Amino acid sequence: MPQFAKFRDAYLVQPRSALLAFDFDGTLAPIVATPHEAKLDENMYQPLHALGELTDIAIISGRPTDYLRQQFAGLQVEIIGNYGRPERLSPESQVLLHELIDRARNELPSSIFVEFKPSSLALHFRNAPDLEPEVIHWAQIQERKHSLSLDFGKSVVELAIINSSNKGKVLHSLAKGRTAVLYAGDDLGDISALKVLQQLQVATCGLAVISEQTPLELSTIADESVTRDQLVNYLISLIPGEDDWETR
Repeated sequence: MPQFAKFRDAYLVQPRSALLAFDFDGTLAPIVATPHEAKLDENMYQPLHALGELTDIAIISGRPTDYLRQQFAGLQVEIIGNYGRPERLSPESQVLLHELIDRARNELPSSIFVEFKPSSLALHFRNAPDLEPEVIHWAQIQERKHSLSLDFGKSVVELAIINSSNKGKVLHSLAKGRTAVLYAGDDLGDISALKVLQQLQVATCGLAVISEQTPLELSTIADESVTRDQLVNYLISLIPGEDDWETR
């Protein structure tokens, strides 16, 4: 029996004690050229709305919490932004972050999108893939010079001022006392969460949401690989009476 089917059987017994956890970009929202364009996939809204009445849903993302709250307005979901890291820095760290932002914008080519986050900066090279080596080299210099944390994603590297959390740590905390746990993600940062699922002594399912840029490591560790459209149908199947829904 596929892993999702096993999870679904356990979930339907006690949906109130289960947890559905998701990444945002590339999982519940399409990949876009620049981060500020990302929006919740409209096909996800109705299933998430219905599931929010039945079970606990968590969104675990590197996006700022306020941004995510706007995307999920009207939905009963728990938002954990910034990878669960504190979003307030000390005055000294704030100065360093702003200095790094200014330097990145001045020293890297203009085709690199520099994203400001509460405790980090992300360097996106999706629109200029040939510049990946230059961006990574610049980021590695800053990592060593300022003792920062360097994280890699699809066409992006992120320099974090503080690194007290990741998606795996967040999911581990949220999973306590649950009878069934599902996690879906699409990038390298989701691997830590999928590894946590393997440690839990309850029914679990780890989904890799695939695209042309899905890292091989993620697909390898996930229980199943699905498209975003298939993920919509998986969510619908968790709703009692789902046969009445129009599915793809």
